[in-house]
Formats: sequence, structure tokens, C-alpha cells
Amino acid sequence: MEVANGPRLYKTDKIVITRREMRTRSTDMIYCHCIVLIVVSLLVSKTVSQCDVAQVCFADVTDADCLPGQSMVPNGGIFGCCPGCQPTSGVVDDSGCKAPASCLPNGRYAPVQCKGDIFTGRCFCSDEHGIRIFGQMWRNEASDMTCACSRRRAEIEAAGRHSTLHCTPSGDYEHLQCDEGLCWCAESKTGQPTVTPVTETDMTRLPCYTTYSVGEQYLRRCESLVHAMAEIHKEQSDHGTSFLGNPTAFCDYDGSYGPYQIINSIAYCTGRDGQILGSWQVMSSEMTGMNCNCARDSSIYFPDKGMVVTETCTANGNYQANQNVGDVYYCVDSDGYPTRADWSGQVTSACHPTPAGRPLSAHALPSGTGDLGYEFTIEYCKQSRR
Repeated sequence: MEVANGPRLYKTDKIVITRREMRTRSTDMIYCHCIVLIVVSLLVSKTVSQCDVAQVCFADVTDADCLPGQSMVPNGGIFGCCPGCQPTSGVVDDSGCKAPASCLPNGRYAPVQCKGDIFTGRCFCSDEHGIRIFGQMWRNEASDMTCACSRRRAEIEAAGRHSTLHCTPSGDYEHLQCDEGLCWCAESKTGQPTVTPVTETDMTRLPCYTTYSVGEQYLRRCESLVHAMAEIHKEQSDHGTSFLGNPTAFCDYDGSYGPYQIINSIAYCTGRDGQILGSWQVMSSEMTGMNCNCARDSSIYFPDKGMVVTETCTANGNYQANQNVGDVYYCVDSDGYPTRADWSGQVTSACHPTPAGRPLSAHALPSGTGDLGYEFTIEYCKQSRR
């Protein structure tokens, strides 16, 4: 659906904003559940967790529209609209133009968020704020993906509690679950018990238990290591000693090793078996933002499908924000998917890496007086849910 209204063009999947409208705009009506947000004073650093419906927002800003001391940044967003004017020095807003998101009726992010096309696209598990958590599938295989287990574990951990629920690589529940000394068989999509829970010592009596898939104990190798290291640390603390060479292990929701491990103050990208991947490593003091997504995609996920990652990784195993294929330059997000159209080589420095926990989409387009120095009014339409 398109609605023509002067120089502005509305689409349910795209929003276009002109320079003139970013300075001033009368509140003309739009018929498709249009919402006009008028904000007198707005702090752009404030983060909202509401899930956004509109897919992409573009503004036709050029360098001529920027104030002194600012320049046009193609991947710099003005409340999710790209491009935008950013200060030539200081912290740059790297929110950029984001991919579409799936939303729940209450405005929170749905557990499953997808990116890319049907061939190389993937669906990732997400918490209610749109932050990627454990669990992924190729998009053409994700029709039954629920991420119910991953979402539940994320909620438990966000509340400051420890959990040993086991999730499948796609984020669903494994059939055998144990937590806080009790074990039960669970329905994979909901996690609801299908039998009466028993104590962990009687785990082998459950119909969903098999020696092949579970083994003699519920906790897996990484989880057992974390538990052992916690006991060692407690004993050392009780005796007033500490051994700095102890490794630090991070486990995923299926009990396997997480994407990175710390050994002798060096953070290495690792596979699900805990083995170091390639030469991706940084000092642990410099590992902020490290996610090893590119390292794991290059070494595990893409080769498993007979594919090759063509994007470049950084030293810490993340995707490099600016990429190019010959003379075609583009930016990618933390999962390796392009964030906007191709540009010339002169603007590759404008790519800003998105944090691993950045929400997967945005359309909340405030209006009013921004901190960039000019007034503007932005309207957007919510898609009907029937």
C-alpha cells in the first residue's frame, strides 16, 4: 500500500523522509493506523525495548544539511533512519538501519528473529528486547522453530538465577530436563512436563532417558568444568589463595562450550567441543564485544552446509563491519548480514560495528527537536494485525 502526500512516500515496509520534512512538517492525516510522535525534548541515548514493525526508514540527508562540526554518515541513523548527520568527533550513533523484526502483540520482540534470504538467511533466538541469544537455524529449515527454551533460560538468568535447562541448537527444549535436583521429560516446543518429575538420582528411570543421548550424568563436559572450577575457586578463597592460570569456561544453553574461552588471560574463539578455532584471539582485557560469530560461521556453520563465508573477520572473530567484493563496498551487522545498500569506496569508514546484543530491528521514529540541531516531525504507520 502506498499513500502519496506531498514529497513524502509511505509504504508499509519502508519510510522515506525528505530534508524539508525533517525540519518542519504539518501533522497531515494518514489512514493506516498512522501514529504521530511529537517530542519536544528527546535524549537519543535512551534505549527502548518495544519491538518495531516498520522495516526500513531512509532519509535523503546530504552533507549540505549537516551543521558545522558534523558530517553525513551513511550508516549513522537518526532514530533508525539512514543516513544521518553525526559529529565529526566523539561517539557515533551506530544504530544504523536495521533489519525487519517479528513482534508480539504486547510490543515485545518475538522469540524468533530472521535475517537474510531463503538460501543463506538464518533465524536466531532473541530475548524480549531483541537481543540475540543461543539458538539458530537456517531460514529454509526454521518453520517449526520456537526458541521457547532459550527464551525461558534467558528470562531465568536475567532474574539472577542459575539454570541447567538444556536447549537444542535451535532453541527448543530437549526431551530430558533436570534443574534444582529434579528431572522430568518435557515437550520440546513448550517445556511442559509429560511425566511426574523424579529426583536426579532416578533420572535413568524416565522414559525419555537414553544412555546414548544423555550418558551417566545430566551435566555436560563444559557445565561440569564450570562447576568444578567454581568449587576450586571456593576452596582457594576459603584458604586465602588464588591461582590466576585457571581457565574460564563459558557454556551455551545446550551444555556445549560457548563461542569463546579464556586461557592464561587470552580469549580464544572456540567450537562447541571447546577446541580453539583458527587464530582468532585477543587479550581478555580487550574482549569487550567479542562474539566470535564470524569465526564460528567460517569454521562450523557454513562448512556444515557446504558453503563458504566470504566476509572478513576481525582478530577477535567478529564480523568486520565494512566489507567489499571488488569495487562494491557494504556494511554488515554482527551476524554478517548487510545493513544497507552498496556504496562507493569513499564511505567504508562510515561502517560502525553493531554490538552482538543490538536489537534486530527498529521503527520507533520519534519527532521533535533532536540533539542534531534541527527540528523535524516523523510519522509512521503500524501494520494491521488481524
